[in-house]
Amino acid sequence: MKILKIILYVLLFIAFVIVLFINISPQFGSNPNKSQKLFYSNFQNFESGEFKNNEPMALFTDEMSFWDFFKTELNREPVKEIIPFEMDVESFVSSDKDDFKLVWLGHSAFIMNISGKVILLDPMLGSHAAPLPIPSLKRYSSQFAFDINDLDKIDFVVLSHDHYDHLDYPTIKKIKDKVVQFIVPYGIGNHLTSWGVNKESITELNWEQSYKNDDIEFICLPARHFSGRGPLNRNSTLWSSWAIKSKMGKVYFSGDSGYGSHFKKIGQEHGPFDFSLIDCGQYNKAWKYSHMFPEQAIKAAVDLNTKYLIPIHWGAFTLSSHSWIEPPEIVYKESKNYNQGFIIPEIGQVLMLNKENKTVARWWRAFSQAN
Repeated sequence: MKILKIILYVLLFIAFVIVLFINISPQFGSNPNKSQKLFYSNFQNFESGEFKNNEPMALFTDEMSFWDFFKTELNREPVKEIIPFEMDVESFVSSDKDDFKLVWLGHSAFIMNISGKVILLDPMLGSHAAPLPIPSLKRYSSQFAFDINDLDKIDFVVLSHDHYDHLDYPTIKKIKDKVVQFIVPYGIGNHLTSWGVNKESITELNWEQSYKNDDIEFICLPARHFSGRGPLNRNSTLWSSWAIKSKMGKVYFSGDSGYGSHFKKIGQEHGPFDFSLIDCGQYNKAWKYSHMFPEQAIKAAVDLNTKYLIPIHWGAFTLSSHSWIEPPEIVYKESKNYNQGFIIPEIGQVLMLNKENKTVARWWRAFSQAN
């Protein structure tokens, strides 16, 4: 009995330390308060104190055992460090009104220039996809396409949801004073303000709501996913995808999403899209409702009426059990079966709308054992 009491006290102490750590560590962010939740209760996608999906979604399925997560698969990481293209920041920023450029920064992060406006999408530029420097969640590359300090002004930052591989505390701290406007789903503003972002610089939206500045419109749209930065705030903030429209062209950004009927609806109402940046990595059978397998990403691109699919959510971190090169390999091989155009850019490569965007065929194989 005495031993059981000691074990209980130890477990309670550990639980206390964990709760204390979460509450005092800034990287966990801040949760919506009671008045905000009362406001959210008027939304169709908020119920019983949580945001919800339009379609049913199980967080985990029983199609993959717990132990499968720890199996060591061949080619889980690159065999050597991926060195991104070095982006000329001055040239990228000093564009004329007819420019439409975007650069993949790895994982789901992008920098765009639309008619001279600089836009960041899910700018996760940190070293680890976690609140702590867990070795297995370290970024493949120690180098980035550019130094964030070289950007004097960022017109817009668009965020899809609050998971660590998309909303990065160290990155936000570096860029917060450069950003004119953060455009985010409801609830994420709490994280940003707790990290020192001016409340006036934050626009929060629900699905089907939009924000327009000059000729650029940002439309918050559904995704099939979930949110939360700690064990006690699951789905307390909204997750979303985005349509970005301008006179120059249109981009769809999926954020994280499982496959669903929302893609067809978005394509009908907001397409066609010049580029669709679609979740295509870090998947497995256990997460099949919250992330897409590559074949589903191709199908989503077709649903969206997309000219060029750009697969995202890969190339920077190992967050699941598949080979790190599996997403681009499948997109490369299977897109022709759907008659779907695609571009798989190298990290840091500048893509331009209505220009020939050449990429090295299967460039990722140079960093893989499967050459």
